[in-house]
Amino acid sequence: MNNIRKVREEKHINRAQLAKLSGVPLRTIEDWEAGKTVPTNAYQLLKVAKVLGCRIEDLICAADGEK
Repeated sequence: MNNIRKVREEKHINRAQLAKLSGVPLRTIEDWEAGKTVPTNAYQLLKVAKVLGCRIEDLICAADGEK
């Protein structure tokens, strides 16, 4: 499970803003959040994490107790 949507919403940033600020295509962000694709590009994840002010691990790791 990824937490991109959760973190993005906590920061009050919409998908289009995240795409523009990070340079990651909007479609990629939409697909990640919908679970259609899994984030595998470390550079894209790093860009998103920087915009959201968090670590890559915060975006892709399950919360404690989740599988």
